Amino acid sequence: MKTMKYFVVGAMLSITATSMAQEVDFNTALQPIAQAMKENPTAVEKMAKTYMGQFKKDPNALIALGSAYLTVKNFDKADEIADMVILKYKKDMAAQAEAYILKGDIEAIKDQAGDGGSAASHYATAMSLDPKNPQGYMRYAAVYRTISPKIVEQTYAKLREELPNFPIDAEAAHSFFGGGLFAKAFENYAKCNLDQLDEAKLVEYVIAAFQTGKHADALKVATYGGNKFAKNATFAQLGMWSAVENKKFDEALKIAQRYFAMDGDKNATDYTYFGKAFLGAEQHTDALAQFNKALEVSADATEPLARISETYKKMGDEDKALEYSEIYMQKNPNASPSDYANLAGIYAAKAEKGIDPAVNYKKSIGIYDKMAAKFPVIASWAHMIAAGIADKSG
Repeated sequence: MKTMKYFVVGAMLSITATSMAQEVDFNTALQPIAQAMKENPTAVEKMAKTYMGQFKKDPNALIALGSAYLTVKNFDKADEIADMVILKYKKDMAAQAEAYILKGDIEAIKDQAGDGGSAASHYATAMSLDPKNPQGYMRYAAVYRTISPKIVEQTYAKLREELPNFPIDAEAAHSFFGGGLFAKAFENYAKCNLDQLDEAKLVEYVIAAFQTGKHADALKVATYGGNKFAKNATFAQLGMWSAVENKKFDEALKIAQRYFAMDGDKNATDYTYFGKAFLGAEQHTDALAQFNKALEVSADATEPLARISETYKKMGDEDKALEYSEIYMQKNPNASPSDYANLAGIYAAKAEKGIDPAVNYKKSIGIYDKMAAKFPVIASWAHMIAAGIADKSG
């Protein structure tokens, strides 16, 4: 329910802002009250009483006050206001729906460790009272996004029937992204027109694409976002990463130059990708410089060690390649079969150059034996490769 909590707070503030934009008077009046809730709680009761008297005929103003109370986790006051609207505006279905959405938000934030059932019940009531209010559907779907994708899809289908022009795919993607469901977020963002997505949603889209291995899509979105929002470093950062993953190394280097000129700290992964771009472009000295910079930024990083080894191997310096490969294997308990194969390949390359062939072939075979022991599922393949090396060694 924690992700639901953050979704609710963000959405709640968004709704409040939208309503307030329509009623500038109560927006202006509510601002000092909201500030006092954070800085001077003892003054709030009198200020709120005056506010409620001034806007007693406006349910939107009352709901906005309830939302402000909820923002500072004053659940009792928020719930009191929601109940007041329900009792006072029995014939106003839109107001009733907003009140039940507020009650759902209260339960969602209170019930962080639960299944969201209480919140969902209130959101369902809001949906039935005002089928044209999209927020009831969006909140209801958010409760179930990690529990039942089928319910989520059914909810969005109902919303689409009621409001065919509502940007359901974008909002659904945003909801899934907030729940860490990147595959579902990507699936829904892929249905959207890029021109209709704001900056924040474009950022979510490119992250979801990259996280799900859709690197070509990630590069496309990053390029679009970077052209439209040139100061947003995320587009340049993930654009560089995605270009490398797509083996478009020259493009990656161009993006990297722009990204590293932007303000803000750069992490070890950034420098590693910069180095991989240079490595792919056969600029080995520059690649080594970036990989070493990554290690300076994070001494615990392991991928730069593997890439330094790879770079030295391409430069024909097997001794240095072995040095860094062995350090990498020692520091990385999660080394993959390909990591073992790379290390074995370096020993084999030395042997093929005539450098202590018997010793280096034996070491290469030993690496494959270790691989077979650690990864039983590919043991037969590892033994086959080892046998081939043994044949070479005579």
